[in-house]
Amino acid sequence: MTHKTASPSSPLVTVVIPAFNSEAFIGEAIASIQHQTLEDWELIVVDDGSADQTLSAARQAAGDDPRIRLIRFDRNQGISTASNAGFDAARGHFIARLDSDDRALPHRLATQVAAFRENERLAAAGSHVRIFGDVPDGIAHCFLEDSNIKACLLDGLNTISGGTLMVRRAFVREHGIRFDEGAPSSEDLDYLTSIMAAGGELANVDQVLTEHRSHRGSFTNSRTEIAGPWLQTARRRLVSLWYPDLDARDVENIIIPLLEVYPGSTDAFCTIVRAIDKLMVAKPRDFGQDTSVVHAMLIDRLGKMADIYRDNNLVDASHVRLIRHFVSPATSAAFDRFDI
Repeated sequence: MTHKTASPSSPLVTVVIPAFNSEAFIGEAIASIQHQTLEDWELIVVDDGSADQTLSAARQAAGDDPRIRLIRFDRNQGISTASNAGFDAARGHFIARLDSDDRALPHRLATQVAAFRENERLAAAGSHVRIFGDVPDGIAHCFLEDSNIKACLLDGLNTISGGTLMVRRAFVREHGIRFDEGAPSSEDLDYLTSIMAAGGELANVDQVLTEHRSHRGSFTNSRTEIAGPWLQTARRRLVSLWYPDLDARDVENIIIPLLEVYPGSTDAFCTIVRAIDKLMVAKPRDFGQDTSVVHAMLIDRLGKMADIYRDNNLVDASHVRLIRHFVSPATSAAFDRFDI
């Protein structure tokens, strides 16, 4: 249900804040948009069935600002559904997402819009992030170039953070790109993968434009048992897009080294090595990703995995010699650290 009415004209930017039990922080998030140097915006706050006073806090923060609209779900439906509701209601030429416990720096919208205007092929843009809260303050730097960002979707790091995302509305509408409402986590990686698959270009602005609050109640910190499996789901889709000739079993084995817990047998390890070797020698579909970054990432993870198997007496020198006999030189590099 909409509680506020904005002006009928189309704004330059629509900002969407999906919010769930965010009473303590939603006011700061809204204020950070009201203080933007770019004034041609609308803000849509989607209260995702909060059990606290998120809606009241958002109303109070919005005041009489006609640029702010509030949407309320009767029950919690998840960040993907809430984001889609906001993106569907957006009228701006660009759509930005801000997490309900984060803050946009005053020049965020203006800086990201400038990046889109400089590059007509750009479909999605993010930025670096300042981390604050219950951890030491610091800067999370992200890759700037399209090819590196796409490659690093595989490990989910240094890409485009969901809370810094801005997209070109015409592109995502034309290609029907939406957040996967079945995904309770990693929905931002899946969304970026969809943009990549549709031929969109990705970038990060080389500035800190958003401040990310770390706290115990955040989804990332409180729902790790959900985040891990859904990150693997996003990786599975990505590898399948890049390497459509690999079968599902190979894809499943290729993403295992990206986990922190591995199968406890030597045979399982050798099967994983064979699958990764298939990827290393396969010709990928070109979506603009830097394949050398993908290869380096997998070989690094495979090498670290091999270290753990060696430390647990599951892999020894004889295994490594045999493995090196049947894999390509690129895959063999994972075992260069072994003293044989």
